[in-house]
Amino acid sequence: MPERPSLRAPSIAFVVVLAIVVAACGGAVATPIPTARPTAAPTPNFHLGDDATTDEVFSGLGRAGLRMVPNSASTFDNDGTPVVAQIYATYLDWPLHVYEFRTVADLESATAKWKDEEVPGTGDPAISLVGQNILVTWGPKTPGGVPKAPDSRKNEALRDLVAALETLVGPLRSHSNVPIELASAPAASTAASPSAKPKATPAP
Repeated sequence: MPERPSLRAPSIAFVVVLAIVVAACGGAVATPIPTARPTAAPTPNFHLGDDATTDEVFSGLGRAGLRMVPNSASTFDNDGTPVVAQIYATYLDWPLHVYEFRTVADLESATAKWKDEEVPGTGDPAISLVGQNILVTWGPKTPGGVPKAPDSRKNEALRDLVAALETLVGPLRSHSNVPIELASAPAASTAASPSAKPKATPAP
């Protein structure tokens, strides 16, 4: 009769190798995949340079929440004029004008008459704010008379106007018949003291 194949016991070496493989597979610990931490979005910088335009400033004021009514706008192509463009608007029933000067030096020359503790005089608006190459005036001009000071409602609106302009074209200089607190006032800044008397000056 043919011999049946004998069932041989697995070798000791094979058993040891199999045990090692099983142990390695069963006891493996998955390495956690590191998760990237979310990075904070950069804060938008709305500050304009010394070549800011009236459109940029007016848009920035609106973005800051100031409710202004635009009336008209003008541009000047003559290189000899210091003012490049201007926007006429209304803010809380007072005229608000945004002037774009050709250079910062042109604007400094136009406001050279501003002196420390001097308040607006005859024909001047109640509020004037300067930053970079931009001049913003707020308040009616009264020929032959000194400007009327803003009431409490307009004083609150003035704080919003100053804060928005400091973001856009700060630091600011001011010329007004009410004290204006500026975040970082340059040395040439002028803010009227409550006891200062208006001084008649020719209109710009």
